[in-house]
Amino acid sequence: MQIQLRPILAVEDFEKAMGSARLSESDQELIEYIRYIGVFSQPSIIRDLRIKSKPPVLSTLCEICRKIGAQVPEHFTAIRLWSKSISAHDVHWDGDLICSTAQNIDGIPLTPEAGTTPYETLVVHKELFTGLG
Repeated sequence: MQIQLRPILAVEDFEKAMGSARLSESDQELIEYIRYIGVFSQPSIIRDLRIKSKPPVLSTLCEICRKIGAQVPEHFTAIRLWSKSISAHDVHWDGDLICSTAQNIDGIPLTPEAGTTPYETLVVHKELFTGLG
């Protein structure tokens, strides 16, 4: 299996795009939380941020990513192509702009479908992680 390299956007360009995306305060809070915590699941976000479960927070995350992605269209197109190339179902996930499904040491996704966790576990991309700084 060949590893598909993820397109990487410089953090400065990401933050500029985020600033231009006209995100709501709650959208910004969600992105900042994800960037700080690093590893998360939908239930952990709902619990930690005390938000409603509907609409699903991962759907909201995709909407936010589309707003940010519109500010960096070439990169967002590259992310969508990469996302589709690594998908078991041959579809892209817009949340891959910020984070992707975590994998265990054996390279198996941490998802219910893989039988490894009760909820999909996601991890923010390294260059966007802010939890240590």
